[in-house]
Amino acid sequence: MPTYSTAEEFVTAMRSQLLAGDFYAAQKLSTEAIEQYPDREEVKKLAYLLAPSVVTVDRDTPRYRDTQMNQDWIEQNRMQYKGRWIALKDGKLLADGPHIDEIGQQLGDLRNTGIYVTAIY
Repeated sequence: MPTYSTAEEFVTAMRSQLLAGDFYAAQKLSTEAIEQYPDREEVKKLAYLLAPSVVTVDRDTPRYRDTQMNQDWIEQNRMQYKGRWIALKDGKLLADGPHIDEIGQQLGDLRNTGIYVTAIY
């Protein structure tokens, strides 16, 4: 593996790896480069762009709370609605029936409503 003695050599090598489509190699080089040249702007920029993704989950968002309320409802009422289709929103039962078509008949168009529809097994 080649060694690089300047920040510019690292930057050139990272760009070459990117042009070749070898993102993993470019990422490894960026890790080395940022350790050796943490104050160089171009190195910082490439290290930032090539850094592994970080996924965080905010469990205090409305969508998560709605999902959690729906899951809680299913957990508490599963046996009573086993074998049926249900529609929930914010942990409240809106409709149920033996077929999914009945849910649509009872509630109409469900697109973009935030209504959760599922069969209970």
